[in-house]
Formats: sequence, structure tokens, C-alpha cells
Amino acid sequence: MLGLEPSDPTVLGPYRVAGRLGRGGMGTVYFGESPSGPVAIKVINPVLAADPEFVARFRNEVAAARRVSRFCTAPVLDARLNGDPLWLVTEYVAGPDLERVLRQQTLLRGSDLEALAVGVATALTAIHGAGVVHRDLKPANVLLSPLGPRVIDFGIARALDTGDGHTATNQLIGTPAYMAPERFSGQSAGPPADVFAWGCVVAAAATGRSPFAAGSVHEIPYRVLNHTPDLGGLDAGLRGLVGAALDRDPASRPTAKELLSELVGQSDAEDTAKVAGTLRFDLSALAPAVTRVAERADATGPRRGWRGRRTYAVAGAAGALALGAVAVLGLRALSTGPPEVEDVLYREDFASDTTGWSNDSTAVDSSQGYTGDGRYTMLTSTSEPDRWGMAPVNAEIPDRVLVGATIGITQAADYGTWTGIVCEYTKSEEKIDDFFYTLEFSPSGRARIHKTAEGTGWDLTADVPIPGFRKGAVPLRAECARGDGEIRLGLWAGDRLVTQVVDTEVKRAVGPPRFGVAAGQWPTAGTGTRVYVDDFTIGRLP
Repeated sequence: MLGLEPSDPTVLGPYRVAGRLGRGGMGTVYFGESPSGPVAIKVINPVLAADPEFVARFRNEVAAARRVSRFCTAPVLDARLNGDPLWLVTEYVAGPDLERVLRQQTLLRGSDLEALAVGVATALTAIHGAGVVHRDLKPANVLLSPLGPRVIDFGIARALDTGDGHTATNQLIGTPAYMAPERFSGQSAGPPADVFAWGCVVAAAATGRSPFAAGSVHEIPYRVLNHTPDLGGLDAGLRGLVGAALDRDPASRPTAKELLSELVGQSDAEDTAKVAGTLRFDLSALAPAVTRVAERADATGPRRGWRGRRTYAVAGAAGALALGAVAVLGLRALSTGPPEVEDVLYREDFASDTTGWSNDSTAVDSSQGYTGDGRYTMLTSTSEPDRWGMAPVNAEIPDRVLVGATIGITQAADYGTWTGIVCEYTKSEEKIDDFFYTLEFSPSGRARIHKTAEGTGWDLTADVPIPGFRKGAVPLRAECARGDGEIRLGLWAGDRLVTQVVDTEVKRAVGPPRFGVAAGQWPTAGTGTRVYVDDFTIGRLP
């Protein structure tokens, strides 16, 4: 629990806002108090709330979520669907999310792992029974309460029979390491896709990572489509069910109800409520991870609006709606423009091809290198799905900088294509301890912040629209500021803030800062991605 900032609300409708649980690309989650007990309130970010397409989708998703039974879920209790701000209220769940537990090097074993498998299958049974598909089941969307797991965040769920068309053409919604293979070939997400994600989540709980995790998000589709998952960390009983859930053929996977029947040893798990009522978690077994979260919450110190009602806060309480891909803490209020730099430490206009950037050849159609006309270019392909160009800075770079570059995508597939600015904090050249962020955008004008650490990549923010986006060269500014146990990240297009987040899981970000540009595509995207870069700068922040 974090204290409220001056810009935070103290009242939302009939709810008193008592503290802040997290912030991310989709919005801010607050701890609220109502006459009937504690609640979690997600307030949608103003950038998204100003997008009519998102608002229409949000309304449909709330209606779909309200049809879902409460078995092993955090049910929707209330919502504001018109006006400013938009918000959604769910039951408050006291307990850490699975992703946070796994990042603290704590794995689930024995009865806890079985309770997770049963609880998530129970939740999917309820979700699918309401005609809804979750579409983004992953560890961050599973809370570990003393009464068993709770699946959260129906913010991107769809009713199966709506056909509303509010998602942009070919825009895939989800987290790649937990997405079913049919999603990468353009098929819609049905219940079998959630079952596939169930298998990935259970495997991750036992081993620490998805069986398809990779160092780059662009490598994951190839692994999902071609690799056999390693399920050696599971016992024989779960291994068989998880393997069936991860079948590449959606029609060959069991349904959520069939999973539940197998797990509880019944021929037909009709009494879902009875099954849900038997689940328990031994949170003491997760004490190392939970204690660290609690200590950080205590050190932060509750401030304005908090009356000391700590009975609701278990282990710092990650019990909230998931915020896009990851909910991280401490985001400052949205600003109108990028921060001012004290001085420019490095500048490259690419007028000469002798300044030290990687250069395969000097030509406008080079695979990677100077163009000869004052730009820098990179071309990805199915065999080279990722391209990096790092600035060859000889001087020592401070921890707080603003990186600028003008980047345009002139050739790209319809989906799975990104480019942007890289902020790296890897300790050694061998990359075995890699730690970096890409602040990136797609040809469709949507942006996000992606993190990679020790071979695993995930999104820190949801995909959000760039205000006033037009195809062509986009002037980007990226804030990368390391200090006080956190890294602050922000992305501006021109003078418009697009997305911003603070990452507090940065213990391994111990290397000297390096900055550059990157381009990437999913290996299944086919068409190569061609980007052109100009006016690269690194400026010192106060």
C-alpha cells in the first residue's frame, strides 16, 4: 500500500480512497473503502479514456465481466462507464500476485501448486460458462489469497457472441509467452486459448517462467509454434494435464471443465462452488517473497488519507486489478512534455558513416548501417527478427538521462512489428545477465514499455494509442532515470506523453547505462521491418 499523492482522488463515487496499490499503462488501482468492505478501484488513464474505441470496448468488457460467477475470481461490483474519470470496482483480494512471487525466486510446490491449478481451472470454468474469454491469463493476473487463487483483470475479455469489432485489425491482445499458437496465425481467441494459458501459468508456478519464455518478445511466437515445452519441473500427474493443455491443436486440448474434473478426481465437476470452497493457500510457505513485499510497503509509509486500517493489507497487498502487462509502483502524475535536460552529452546526425555505429554497408537499403543521406537504417527478417544499434559513447553516462531519436517505419508486417529506444543496464558483455528496456511503438501508432531481464521479456505497460499519430518519422523522447532502488521510464512522441512507469524490481540493473535504438518483429510476421533513424541524442537530466 502506498500513500496518496496530491493528484490522487480521495473519493470516487460512494467509495473513500485510502491508498494506492499500483500504476501501469492502463490505469491506477486504488484501495477503497465502502460500507460493505474493502474494494479495489481501477481508474483508467486519461490517454485511454480519451480514445472512443477504447471507451466502447471498456463498456462491453464490463458488461461481459459482470456475467462471470465469483468462483475463484475477483468479481466486478461497480463501474463508471460515462464521464471523467472512467473506473471499475472489484472485490478486494488480499494477497500477492503470482508474478511477484515468482520474481522473488519463490516457486509453488505440493498442495499450493495443486491449489493453483485447481483454482485457475475453476475460474476459467466460470468465465467460459458466462460466454467470456479472458484473453490475457498470466501470473500477474492470478492473486494468491489465503482462500486460494483468484483470477483477475477481465479488462480485455470479450463476450464470445458480441462480434463487436472494437479491436484494431490484426491487433493481438495478450502476453506472448502465455498466448496459444493459433493467436499468432490470426485466429480469434476462444476458450482453448485460455486453457493453453492455464498450462503456461501452472508450468511457470513450478519452474519460475513460462515454458516458452525468451530473451526477446519477438522470439516467443517461434518457440510457441515450434518448440516442445520442457515440463520437467512438474510431477507426473500435473505434467500430463499441462501437456494436454499445451497441445498446438486447439481442438485437442481439454476444456476448463474437463481440467477441473481431472484435477479433483470427479467424473464431472458440476459443483464448481463446492470445489472453490475447498481451496486454501499456505501463505507461510511463500513467506520470503511476501515478507519482502511487506517490508517495502512499510518502508514507503502510508500517508495522506490513511487511517491505519492495516487489517486489509496482507503482504503489501498486490490484490488489485492487473494493469496491462505489469503493475508497478510510484508513477508520477502525467506531465505535458518531456523533462528539460541540463546539457546534451552525445549527439549523432548520421551525416558521416565513420562515427562508430554498427555498419554492414552504407546504403539506404543496408541490412543495418548508415544510409549515406544522413540517416541510419535497420531491416529485420524472419532469420533476424531483432536489430539493435547502440550509441558508441566513450564518456561515462549518468544514471538519469533523456534519450531522443526520430524514428520512422517504412516497411512492416500488419502485426507483431515494433521499433523504439533502448535503455540497457546489463552488467557484462556476455548478456547472460541482460537487463534492458525498449520504449517502443508499432506502425499502427500504439506504444508500450517492454522489459527484458535474464532472458525473460514482458511488457511493463499496456499498448496505448499515441495521441495524434501519423505515419512517418516520429520524434521520440525517452526518460531513463535510475536511482533510489527504481528506474523511472517515460516515452513522449513530440511533446505528448504517451506512457510512463516506474520499475522497482531493479536489483539486477547494475551495469553501466547504454542507449540506442532497436527494431523487431515476430518471426511469423513474414515481411521484414525497415526503420530509419535520425537525430539521436543523450541529454543529462537534473
